[in-house]
Amino acid sequence: LIGLGENVDVHVRELPVSYLKTQKIIGELWYTLNPKQFAVHLGLARGSSVVILEQTGKNTGYRDRDVCGYCPETRCCVEGGAQKLESVINMRAVSKHFRQAGMNVVYSRDA
Repeated sequence: LIGLGENVDVHVRELPVSYLKTQKIIGELWYTLNPKQFAVHLGLARGSSVVILEQTGKNTGYRDRDVCGYCPETRCCVEGGAQKLESVINMRAVSKHFRQAGMNVVYSRDA
């Protein structure tokens, strides 16, 4: 899988666009799967024809309500969490690889 070696397990999960439900599911997945290295979050909007690979994810500044009509009062996704999460994967290189394979992929430096 793009130079990651032989011992790579890929687990695909579809998560709801819900702050609270997603936090619960992610917590359970980390506990159950106990990933040794890293996890990649890939967000896709329904009906979108492009995949955006984000190098950095932010924890603050959320203003939009989720599918349940909820938005955290603090505008923070994870209370007490890091302000930013920087992927150890070079998403620019990954997006280039997928574009060369004919996929509609865009690299984003900042979520």
